[in-house]
Amino acid sequence: MEREILIQEEYLDDPFKMFVCCILLNQTNNKQVRPILESVFELIPDFQSSISCEQDVLAQAIKTTGFQNIKAKRIKELAHKFHQLEGNINLSNIGSLPGIGKYGRDSWEIFFIGNMNVKTEDKKLSKYLEYFNGQLS
Repeated sequence: MEREILIQEEYLDDPFKMFVCCILLNQTNNKQVRPILESVFELIPDFQSSISCEQDVLAQAIKTTGFQNIKAKRIKELAHKFHQLEGNINLSNIGSLPGIGKYGRDSWEIFFIGNMNVKTEDKKLSKYLEYFNGQLS
């Protein structure tokens, strides 16, 4: 059975980028987000560069995902919080990350913690879990 590769899977080595993807996916879908990711991460390759990036420049880069001003603001706030935490992100402080709601927390648990028993409301994450839990049975 073929399955869709989720965007989060492509950023397993970089929690900041995975969370940026979660913010970008809010109120949109993979088809709108995937084509812009390379240029977005050329603009903001890490949280440090996100802090110094002008919010309006970032908003322009993510315009096709909709709600670009809100998302750009959240990405910048996320970058500042990452700076405060000095990259020490863990399950206990995920809730304090700006712009990271249940979808981002579920993604963290699945892709960084390896918890395949997450109770998620997201359709794509649910399909991912069904696929892998079915493979493990």
